[in-house]
Amino acid sequence: MAFDGIVTNAVARELKDTLLLGKIEKIYQPESDELVFHIHTKKGNYRLYASSGSDHARIHLITENPPNPPVPLAFCMLLRKHLQGGRIIEISQKDSERIIEIVLETIDELGFSANKKLIFEIMGKHSNIILV
Repeated sequence: MAFDGIVTNAVARELKDTLLLGKIEKIYQPESDELVFHIHTKKGNYRLYASSGSDHARIHLITENPPNPPVPLAFCMLLRKHLQGGRIIEISQKDSERIIEIVLETIDELGFSANKKLIFEIMGKHSNIILV
């Protein structure tokens, strides 16, 4: 099944229903094109899997942890620095595109509240995961 705008809309709605107001506890990067977010919500703990691989780009919830490398990759460390401990305040699909945006409320190094956006572009071989 293709990951088109309709499927993206359904995934965004499911993630919004499940993860909204959840807190990012841990972030892992099993492969260079995969991310796993451990998210704690009032409903329980969830694992959000995102892949930007050219042959399997997708975003969805998983139940098991994939094996992680012994040393985290640089992008994983960057995400941990900026997003770990952040609260998910919005999950939406951009127009009717294959783009899911997650807005997070975080605390910066000075103790001030800062909003950051994690953008998942599910575009086949042109997929991206972007932190803004």
